[in-house]
Amino acid sequence: MSDLCYRSIWVIFALACLNFVVFFIVAIVIGGDAVNGKIVGGHFYLANHGKLTEVSETVFTYSLWHVRSLFVTHPLGMLTWYFAKTEQKARKLRRSSDSDQIRTLPSST
Repeated sequence: MSDLCYRSIWVIFALACLNFVVFFIVAIVIGGDAVNGKIVGGHFYLANHGKLTEVSETVFTYSLWHVRSLFVTHPLGMLTWYFAKTEQKARKLRRSSDSDQIRTLPSST
């Protein structure tokens, strides 16, 4: 795997983690998330552990789409973490086998 690909995998993993952290912080600040919330008579409510918070339609829609984005970025983050750790182990093995070969080269004298 090229260095660019390896670094790209770590960047994707970091962005997936960042998306989750931002979701968590925003959900606390705005009072919950839309998936657990509801719409009643044109009023939009976010829910957090059973507590409903009325918000605008725009905030409700934002929260709904942010939750939906987690359904993409969370599995993507887990998958990229797996690929990155697998590549990291392979690189470590290659480095150790390269250093073993260097030590066993015959001297030129």
